[in-house]
Amino acid sequence: MRRLLAITTALTVLAPSVWAQTESVSARPDGATVVIYRDRPVDTVALMEQSRQPWNRLDREGLALIVETRTVDLPAGEGIIRFRGLATGVVPQSAVLEGLPAHVVERNADFDLLSPASLMEKSVGEVVRVVRTNPATGEQVEKAAVIRAGAQGTVLEIDGRFEALDCSGQTERIIFDRVPEGLGDQPVLSVRTRAERAGRHTVTLAYLATGLQWSADYVARLDPSDGTLDLTGWLTLANFGGTGFPDAPVQVVAGTLRKDDGTVPVEPVVRYQQNQCWPQGTTTFGSGEVSYGYGAPPPPPPPAPMSPVSLDLAEVVVTGRRVARAPKLAEQGELGDYKIYTLPEPTTVAARQTKQVRFLEREGVAYERVYRAYVQNADGETRPTDIVLKLRNEEAAGLGVALPGGSVAVMQPDGAGGVLLAGQDRFVDKGVGLPVRLSFGESPDVRVQTRLVKSTSSTRGAVETNRSEIETIVTNARSEPVTVELVADAAMARGFRIRSQSIRSRIDDTGYPVWTLTVPANGAATLAAAWTTSD
Repeated sequence: MRRLLAITTALTVLAPSVWAQTESVSARPDGATVVIYRDRPVDTVALMEQSRQPWNRLDREGLALIVETRTVDLPAGEGIIRFRGLATGVVPQSAVLEGLPAHVVERNADFDLLSPASLMEKSVGEVVRVVRTNPATGEQVEKAAVIRAGAQGTVLEIDGRFEALDCSGQTERIIFDRVPEGLGDQPVLSVRTRAERAGRHTVTLAYLATGLQWSADYVARLDPSDGTLDLTGWLTLANFGGTGFPDAPVQVVAGTLRKDDGTVPVEPVVRYQQNQCWPQGTTTFGSGEVSYGYGAPPPPPPPAPMSPVSLDLAEVVVTGRRVARAPKLAEQGELGDYKIYTLPEPTTVAARQTKQVRFLEREGVAYERVYRAYVQNADGETRPTDIVLKLRNEEAAGLGVALPGGSVAVMQPDGAGGVLLAGQDRFVDKGVGLPVRLSFGESPDVRVQTRLVKSTSSTRGAVETNRSEIETIVTNARSEPVTVELVADAAMARGFRIRSQSIRSRIDDTGYPVWTLTVPANGAATLAAAWTTSD
């Protein structure tokens, strides 16, 4: 038994007589431009995992602007133009039609999905063919029939008698020689026009659609010999809808986009075909078959699983030598307060598929490798430090471009001519001039140990003040000196104030005071500090 998903959205209620006009059909766009937005940075891995769930709602998420060019035949006088081949996630109330030299009286959006139930419902009064097979002998008999009742219990008129489907005791199937108007696997936008003369015109149809998303991912290849890295950025384009866009110019917009709650496609209404005999329970429920005659398309197949992301690993790095890369990259532009990236050439965004395209390539980006740890109050344990790469998003440092937030894979040489994954991290959107920090692992060679020297408290009125004096020892087992940043855990507490310190602190880009120590190779360094907090 197959379920029917039917959507009927009336932007304007039309009288039946209105639609008895000259009709023109635009089956598909001549070309389309796709602009994909996002309201937050998207995790590519999480997106792919979600896409594999059988009942995901990704075709209802994401947002894109589809701009189509179409050739239409405009009827003279009163007429109707039907636009087919729209994106399955179309938001009908957002549609804008330009270039049509006629007055648009009203428009209607229909999405009545082709299925056995909708086919029955739309074919009431139509002549079909019923083929019955005797299960004992295999003999088949074909008769003409008229459908008198639809999906809520199909009734057929055969030879002047009325029969319920599946009640003959034989295997039955119905053959439809045509599909009724309005049924299909994609939504249809219809506009009623009034024009002085007929003619063929090129128009632009723009609308919002859900089901398309994008994400950004990066690969950073370290060169410790000169303190630089090569940064490659990849855009993952994901189309979770049922409509593909072949050879389309594609743009993606970075920034936190605010969406209206009404910017959603029409939610389908679920209907079921119910064929039952009297008395109920004496025949098999829903055993009838539906066949389609010549010229009628079959029902839409179930959604195919998402195609995996295709990425040529040779394009990333597989050896220590540099791999030749195509010179064309995405062009960055401005869209108000947002950044827009235009892919250098058209690409196919196929239905239910993801693909990756390179949008950024920067070589010789300066970085600083530091080790960072939080100073604990009194546990006395030896702890590893976090490994942090600090980059300046400035042209002088080799960057100076807006970076859409995403994940970063940090690769470093393995000493044998290849590279290994050193770790991964994520960052949010970074504009030009903003610092970028990548924390991608812990160092067992650079460690910290904090000892509580003294702790006191005092009360004045309703305020209690706590004072802590600590000593932190940083050890370095590496063969070269390292830079270590220490941050007090208590810096996040109310009323935090440094009272004494052996090394002068500074406020860094995180907004907290930081002590910076240079620890010699195979050596140690010590910080002594005191601070107070208030409760």
